Amino acid sequence: MKANMIRKAIRFTQNQISAGKDFSQLNAKIIANAPIENIYLFEGRFEAVDNGVSYREPLNLENTLWGSTVLAAGTIYAMVIYTGAEMRVVMNSREPRSKVGKLDNEVNFLSKILFCVMVSLSLLLVSLGGFAGRWYIHLFRFIILLSAIIPISLRVNLDFAKLFYSSQINGDKMIEGTIARNRNIPEDLGRIQFLLTDKTGTITQNHMIFKKLSLEHGLYTPENLNEMKRMLKKNSDRYPTPLNDIHKKEKEFAMRDIITALILCHNVTPVHEGNTKTFQASSPDEIALVQIAESLNMKLLQRDQNEIRIENAAGIGEDYDILANFPFSSETKRMGIILKNRQSGQILFYLKGADTIMKEKVIF
Repeated sequence: MKANMIRKAIRFTQNQISAGKDFSQLNAKIIANAPIENIYLFEGRFEAVDNGVSYREPLNLENTLWGSTVLAAGTIYAMVIYTGAEMRVVMNSREPRSKVGKLDNEVNFLSKILFCVMVSLSLLLVSLGGFAGRWYIHLFRFIILLSAIIPISLRVNLDFAKLFYSSQINGDKMIEGTIARNRNIPEDLGRIQFLLTDKTGTITQNHMIFKKLSLEHGLYTPENLNEMKRMLKKNSDRYPTPLNDIHKKEKEFAMRDIITALILCHNVTPVHEGNTKTFQASSPDEIALVQIAESLNMKLLQRDQNEIRIENAAGIGEDYDILANFPFSSETKRMGIILKNRQSGQILFYLKGADTIMKEKVIF
């Protein structure tokens, strides 16, 4: 699955289950596109009839779970659409190819050239005798005599050299823990021209932490958490909802609005297991932003397809209806969400993304 894609249930079925209705009696169907190889594209439509009322909902990649998906918590109901040869993992499978090092390919190429030279010289020597009598026997004799042209020991020496260099890599104290699992490793390392690395995963261990928050009136780091808590508490005590700075520009308003955006604009789902609360999301960046907001006493209590419930720094609950959600994608490099605050009736739009994209959205 795509790393930054969150999976969502169909709203109709989710509401049916939440209402305690018998899911097995559901009169519904799914219309989906034909099987294709592209694992990041899915288009379909969900249709259902409930008490004589027809219901339709568009489906996309967010509503799918591919094969071999691991469910971390809870229970799901799903309909299997593609099976067997129609599965995309099967359609994308290819015959495995043999992996041969560049040096082996070069040695093989040179060996072929030397073999052709050896046969050509044997034919030349036979031709000097006019191909008389049983000339083909003389041809094989000359081939055997000239076989020393192909240095068979060269390949043996190369294999021993690769084994020696691999053992040197395994025992090098400067790169302790490195294991050469293939004898072609020394050859491949010697031919590297470009080294590309990813910013997440192996390097960061998929764990992000808050380092710095830059606002117009100041720069905040983990050392300033107490000051940030004070400003949030002060603003939350004065105003039960965010975005009350239409006519004022104060530090408390800006801090309240940015932290509220962090706790609302995301795809994080809180999971409660006993007295422990954990977060699930498609990206560790999302979890890091929600965690820093929680450390400032802005708590994410519940999130599903339809609503988000939070508790602000003053301990007051805030409920938001999700009107629309625009998930992050590698093309747009941003995500947005439209919410309605039930207490004030405000309709809010939060947007976040890469700096190169967001700077075009800022009005100076």
